[in-house]
Amino acid sequence: MKFFAFLSFAALLMLATPVTMIAKAAGGAADSVHVLDNMKFTVKTVKGGEINFKEFLGKGPLLVSFWALWCEPCKQEMKAFKTLSERFKAEGVNMVAINTDEVRSMSKVRAYVSTQGLEFPVLLDANGDIARDMFSMETLPYSLILMPDGSVYKKHIGFTAGDEKETEKDILELIEKLKKKG
Repeated sequence: MKFFAFLSFAALLMLATPVTMIAKAAGGAADSVHVLDNMKFTVKTVKGGEINFKEFLGKGPLLVSFWALWCEPCKQEMKAFKTLSERFKAEGVNMVAINTDEVRSMSKVRAYVSTQGLEFPVLLDANGDIARDMFSMETLPYSLILMPDGSVYKKHIGFTAGDEKETEKDILELIEKLKKKG
């Protein structure tokens, strides 16, 4: 009986594995979510267009921030990340924000992006499929620092004022590692 319970559990684990692979990075560093080649998904932008997510990869570190209008810590993080993205743009760091608000809130999302002067791409994930299924989002705010190949260098969950200093440290560390790699 225990054998069948084990097989059932193993089968459930295999079925629950998302398209992304989660693995512990070498040396016990951050969790890694590797963006696979088959994840060439198209996503809508806040400006009404569509873009393939792969377009953001391969150019340097990518800061990805998942957020929603109802989430005050998310909005604080967005302001802090706006400053970080402007500061590190010359170093090849890019930022993408992925909004997870419901479809009926999209006009409010567009207005917020406009009034905040967010220059980086803001993508829409109204049903949460991208956040949940492709990036294993746990809760909001949720941010990832991606390597150029799409693997996660660092993952941050939640936000309180001052957390951006840790993100800044992680970005600087990754920039140095990439420079050494050559």
